[in-house]
Amino acid sequence: MNTMNADNASSGDRGGMHRSEGIASSRSVRGNGNCGKRIVRTRSLLAFAAFTAFPSFATDTGRLIDTLPPDQLKQVLEQLQNSYIDPKALTSDQVNSAAIKGLLVSLGPGVRVQSKAEFERAKPVHPFRYDALQNQFGYVRIGTLRDTSPKDLDGAINDINARNLSGLILDLRTAGEESDYDLAEAVIDRLVGNGQPTFDLVQNGPAQAKEFKAGSQPEYTGPVTVLVAPDTAGAAEVIAGVLKAKRRALIIGQNTSGRAVRYKTEELGDLVVEVADSKVVVPGIPALFPGGVAPDIVVSVPADLENQVLAQTDAGPLEPYVQDEVRPHLNEAALVHGINPELDEFEREQAGKAPPIKPKDETLQRAIDFLVTLNVYRRR
Repeated sequence: MNTMNADNASSGDRGGMHRSEGIASSRSVRGNGNCGKRIVRTRSLLAFAAFTAFPSFATDTGRLIDTLPPDQLKQVLEQLQNSYIDPKALTSDQVNSAAIKGLLVSLGPGVRVQSKAEFERAKPVHPFRYDALQNQFGYVRIGTLRDTSPKDLDGAINDINARNLSGLILDLRTAGEESDYDLAEAVIDRLVGNGQPTFDLVQNGPAQAKEFKAGSQPEYTGPVTVLVAPDTAGAAEVIAGVLKAKRRALIIGQNTSGRAVRYKTEELGDLVVEVADSKVVVPGIPALFPGGVAPDIVVSVPADLENQVLAQTDAGPLEPYVQDEVRPHLNEAALVHGINPELDEFEREQAGKAPPIKPKDETLQRAIDFLVTLNVYRRR
């Protein structure tokens, strides 16, 4: 609870961005119930203003600024304004602008500023797909989360149970950024039961947190792996976080985005500003916002390569991306005919005539390897 209260206080501080007070103005902070808030705001704004106005400042300088008391922060700014060779660079408007830029960087995924055109641009829609990989494991790529996703998952789980497959791979890498957390709970219910508390949606302000709980009986109780990527956000991120917290799944891939929040959107001229006014808290693991979900097994793959593989397998076959291509080998038949297939293949590669090697879905392959190993261990 202490963490939640502190975060709410921080959200209150951010509201100071919208006030008309000049950042560079000096006001007394004594005898005021908001004293602590003003000190924090003054410190952060002045520090970020200095950093942005003077990019040559080292990180250590920023740490020193953070240690200064309010009166010395004021003195630093006054010294800059009075002595810096170019006074036009340190007007109130310049300092305010620099401070806001610094805050946007500091607040990370908590604040986003986009043009209207960018905000209204249609987001890519990825399909749901289900495959029985190697006739051993059920592979579910949830695709873009939508109202039909839980029912689609039901169909896949029914097939997995009917065929007695040995594990489930839940791929959340193309789920998009959906902030419908009821939808997240609906997916979690298929894998977690007994009415367990799963997560809370904590709002900025006096409103009580919204608590989410699992249903009474999960539909699937076998081994689960979950695939995540840096673009895994919102509801999908919460699904991964809860399954990790409940020790219900092994998380494989890369750290998620840290955007398990709900944004309040406002238009400012030609811009759209999104401010996180609610966040998801999953008991038992570090804060999803802004840290994201850390995978149990890290698979570092360049984003462009992984996105290429995911785009090609949204509708195409998976097997070429998880199975090694067969290369020619020297065998008895080759010896009889006096040829060396390995040498011929090498010469084709050197001449640039060999077909390009398809990229592999290393994250999915790691999940398959884990489930295969787990099944071998269980049979002993």
